[in-house]
Amino acid sequence: MPRPIHAAHAKHEPNTDQTFTRMLHALIKRQAFPFAYEYGEDPYIIQTHASAVILTPSYVYKLKKPRNFGFFDYSTVALRRHFCQMEVILNDPLAPDIYLGVAPVIESSSGSFSFGHTYPPGNVPLPGGFDEAGTLVDYAVVMRRLPESATLHALLHAGNVSPDLMSEIAQTVAHFHTQTQTNDHVASFGSMDVIRRNWDENFQQMRHYIGHTIQKDTYTALQRYVHQFLKQHETLFQQRIIHDHIRDCHGDLRLQHVYVLPALDSAAKQRILLLDRIEFNERLRYSDVASEVAFLCMELDFAQRPDLSQAFLTHYIEETGDRSLATLLPFYSCYRACVRGKVASLLLDDPEVTKAQQEQAKQEAIDMFMLALRYTHASQHPLLIMVGGVMGTGKSTIARELQREYHYPLLSTDSIRKELARLQPLQPQIEQFGAGIYDPAWTRKTYAALNDRAQAYLQQGYSVILDGTFASRADRQKIAHEAAQHGATALFIECVAPREITLQRLAQRWQTRVATSVATHEGPSIADMASMASDGRPELYDAQIAHWEACDPGQELEIRHIVLPTIAASQETMATLQHDILQ
Repeated sequence: MPRPIHAAHAKHEPNTDQTFTRMLHALIKRQAFPFAYEYGEDPYIIQTHASAVILTPSYVYKLKKPRNFGFFDYSTVALRRHFCQMEVILNDPLAPDIYLGVAPVIESSSGSFSFGHTYPPGNVPLPGGFDEAGTLVDYAVVMRRLPESATLHALLHAGNVSPDLMSEIAQTVAHFHTQTQTNDHVASFGSMDVIRRNWDENFQQMRHYIGHTIQKDTYTALQRYVHQFLKQHETLFQQRIIHDHIRDCHGDLRLQHVYVLPALDSAAKQRILLLDRIEFNERLRYSDVASEVAFLCMELDFAQRPDLSQAFLTHYIEETGDRSLATLLPFYSCYRACVRGKVASLLLDDPEVTKAQQEQAKQEAIDMFMLALRYTHASQHPLLIMVGGVMGTGKSTIARELQREYHYPLLSTDSIRKELARLQPLQPQIEQFGAGIYDPAWTRKTYAALNDRAQAYLQQGYSVILDGTFASRADRQKIAHEAAQHGATALFIECVAPREITLQRLAQRWQTRVATSVATHEGPSIADMASMASDGRPELYDAQIAHWEACDPGQELEIRHIVLPTIAASQETMATLQHDILQ
């Protein structure tokens, strides 16, 4: 194993940003690679806060940026060489035959750059050395390129992730956790001092983005929650150490780092690989397994699939018998969402990242910090808020306002219906009433999926907002009855408006929808997805009115019904609603 290089003794290099940028421009040329590069797409770069990843049709070259963010330090070439080797060593067991080794970057006498041959860890030549091509000036991890379509992230967005697949992934992660090392040194990273240090470092780095990607009151609320949770559960954290739950984990178990590949032979199951294990900071890798499980659960929650998150968690606990993990899940999910929000925020200050990437990163950071705040709101008596009414009555607007006010997750039948049909949310569907993806079978499928996801939130103690028509009394009763099993109170907010106003709204909205679907190339934010996915049109209004089943207090005993006129201005309407909710 390579000898560790300590940052305190490392010499920092001048003008590293300018040199690194110049080097990258040279390394995306076909002649920069040590193999015949005659076919396929040109190489291109993906930028992260820590790496520049150059992709070719068959291989990936991952360079570490000459940066020191505190939680990682790649500021010298000696450190980059060391951590490139460590990345290969740590990841090979979880992704066999994917991490091929380390390639030096060579600068010729004429000032051009190219990649050298790939070396196994332990045999990588030292920086400053010479070969026939020039001087060794930097290093890259070399990997086989895997299809992006095989990531859990891509499979999820393609609608190809099932509870059964999450069970297989849970088995893979559980097996890794039971086999990976623990000892007194590793266990020390589960101490209260280390946990507090991790949070303090996070808060220090998040503070710079107050007013940009995180609001001051959110920042303060997160600090207060962390302080109270650590104080209330100190004994549990100590027990986790005693029972060997602090392990040498993966450290960055994101959807993009889980790959599902075909089996190598017909007798075997599909292969599940875990890539990009953290090599740069053992403090972030040595952790409670609960923190690692929370990372993947948080990612699934962010994708609005709490049902898959619950499936993964349930099967992981079945595999390991680790029941106390569930108590820590909101705390560590909050931590992981904060880390993701912070990392996305760091891209806003990276000069090598494009403006479009920075805007995307900013929205992701905002959404991540709001998700972190949501984890602080777990309750034994959550709320199920159904916001319904016929098309054009403003239910999606009200649902979105409630989400902004209370920070509860928001699920929309319009978005779920399009997802199940594998259609883009912005893609208008000109269907007759009750036809196509709006026929009774599709509607039953949509409300079943909505209910599954809503109950998963409630089971974990999180209130949830549902945006849909809820024209069927049976649909309302089923969701409310199951919610009651989780200790939840069900509210049905029925939005109403005069016919002429509703028809005017529908005409204006449909015109905007069609124009937006043609003009935009960017996806909507999570908060705006619901209203943008609606296919309501004026000519469908009367048919939907005819199929509406009025709320019957005598039959819908588990539902508190609130009728909300939506003619007034938004602020006035919301003030009325909040007063009614608090009654």
